[in-house]
Amino acid sequence: MRPVVTLALLALAALCLTGQAGAKPSRAESSRGAAFVSRQEGSQVVKRLRRYVDPGLGAPGPYPDPLEPKREVCELNPDCDELADHIGFQEAYARFYGTA
Repeated sequence: MRPVVTLALLALAALCLTGQAGAKPSRAESSRGAAFVSRQEGSQVVKRLRRYVDPGLGAPGPYPDPLEPKREVCELNPDCDELADHIGFQEAYARFYGTA
């Protein structure tokens, strides 16, 4: 019983493999170039969100942080920098220089 089932499965596998090896793409697929798509079709598939782009690399860069200049001022003052490590930058800046 077991050799009959094994032989039947091997025959079925051989039949499937030979059927796919001789298969050719349909005329619509071969004339269109199924592996390549036009730029318009590609852009419809991939809709990217436009945002701030770093001009040097062409890759999206991080948004500029509006608090970065104030953070640098606080880092230059050793007392403000030490306090920022304990209570946070915005609170330390507010205590030394006013509102952040």
